[in-house]
Parts: sequence; structure tokens; C-alpha cells
Amino acid sequence: MENGIVCYCSNVSKEKILEAIASGAKSLQDIRNMTGACTLGKCKELSPTKKCCSTNIIKILNENTIV
Repeated sequence: MENGIVCYCSNVSKEKILEAIASGAKSLQDIRNMTGACTLGKCKELSPTKKCCSTNIIKILNENTIV
């Protein structure tokens, strides 16, 4: 994944998610609102892992936010 695509249905990269976090995103909903990631519900079809991107987005949030 590195800086590659995290959300395949909306074509959102890890870099874009990190930019949203740097701009104040603190939740999955914030990431959705700021990037459009995890909004179309087609990652299970389009992702190579055949899984929803939300778990990866939450992991990135947890690794890059201060609680």
C-alpha cells in the first residue's frame, strides 16, 4: 500500500488520506468528507484484496493521529 491507492472505488491514495489527517481529519467520516474515500461502496469489487477500504483507512488514522 505505501503511498498507493487505499480506496479503489474512489481512487484515493494513502498520501491523500495523510493530507486530510494533516488538515484536521480525526475520524473515518472526516476522511470520507475530505477525500471522498469509502463513499461508493465498490472496494470489495475493485480492490485486489476484495475488502472494504474502511479498515485500512482506520489503521492509517490510528497510526497518524495523536489521541
